[in-house]
Order: sequence, then C-alpha cells, then structure tokens
Amino acid sequence: MNESLASLFPLAVFAVAIAAIAVTYLFAQRTKRRQIEQARALAAKYGFEVDVTTKPPPELRFDLFDRGHSKKVSFQFWRPGEHDSVFDYQYTTGSGKNSQTFRHTCALVALPFAAPHTKIGPEGFWSKIGQRLGIRDIEVESPTFNQRYRVNSDDERFAITMLDGQAIDWFLSANSVARFELWGTWMLCIVDRLDREQVFGYHDWAIGIPAHLPEVLTSLYPPAGVTR
Repeated sequence: MNESLASLFPLAVFAVAIAAIAVTYLFAQRTKRRQIEQARALAAKYGFEVDVTTKPPPELRFDLFDRGHSKKVSFQFWRPGEHDSVFDYQYTTGSGKNSQTFRHTCALVALPFAAPHTKIGPEGFWSKIGQRLGIRDIEVESPTFNQRYRVNSDDERFAITMLDGQAIDWFLSANSVARFELWGTWMLCIVDRLDREQVFGYHDWAIGIPAHLPEVLTSLYPPAGVTR
C-alpha cells in the first residue's frame, strides 16, 4: 500500500503544479482585464484615447530604449488629434536570478525644433552612464542648477542656448525628479512608474515644457527635413 502511494506521489505533485500554474494564469488574466477596464474608464473620464495593447518601444533613438531586453510599451494615452502621449514602459537587464526589471512612466512630447541628442536629469540617472563613457557634464551659469541636474549633449552650444535664464528658473521651480532626453523633434520625460490616475496630470505637465524653452531654438535648429 505504501509503495502504491509512493508511486502516486510524483503524479500528485505534478497535478498540484499544473493547478498552481492555471490559477496563476487565471489570476493574471483577471488582473489584466481589470487594468484594461480601469484604463478605458479613466481615459474617457479625462478625455483621452488609449491603446491597451503591449508593443515594442517607438523607433526613436533614445538611450532609454536601447537599454536591456524584453522592452514593452503598454497603456499609451493621448488626447484626440494630438501626437504627444504618455505610456508605461519597462525593460529587463540581466537574466535568471540576476535579472532586474525597471518600470517607468514616460511622456513623449513633440518639439518645435530639432534637438541634438541631449540628456538632463538629477544626479545618478544619466550622469553615471556618462561618466563610464567618459562624457563630460555641461555646466551653466547657475550653481544651484549644476548641483541639482546633470546635462550632456552632442552639441554643447545647443544645451547652453536651451538652458537660458527662463528655462533654468523653470527647471529649478519644477523641482522635478523627471529625467529628460531630447533627440530630433521629440522629448522623452521619464519618471518611475506612476499610479494610473496620475498619468493624465503628468501628460499635461510634460507637454507644457517646450513653452519654457527659448523660441530662438526653432530658428537655430529648424525641424525641416526631420521625420517625426
């Protein structure tokens, strides 16, 4: 009898494992459906369109989109008729026990000029990467700004021109933990993952940023010939 029970034990373990997988899958599917229903309801509430599918990041040459693997954009929101959007983004580095997944909320904002590749962010996000690559931080005439933010750009003149007195005042008053990456006619604003209802205010905050940048950039760095 004991031998018979012993022979059935592996089958029982297998059945329990299959049941656990099924329960986990059903729970994940139910959670996903709830998230989709919530996203659609919130989009309607705030006057946004929403794409609830999961897809690769847009084909733009931002450093963030070059990091890691398993890169996913999901729950992308935008106002009807506009190109600016906000979305969840995640990617994974390493593999197995050494893997780590990073989750962000990103706002993708159209610019009225064509920016050389430029990154602005608090100490520790862009700066550590730049230091490893031997990239020198760009400094402006505000010691407070230089202490709070790290800037690097393919075109130092562009960065210095963009960060005039008005722009510096805005960055300092915003006191934001966002990181900014500009390339061509797009700016990517990056924060750690936000709660779903927070993304709409974040979207509207981000699309207002170009208004705080110098108008002269449009003539110095015209967007003609650049594909958005």
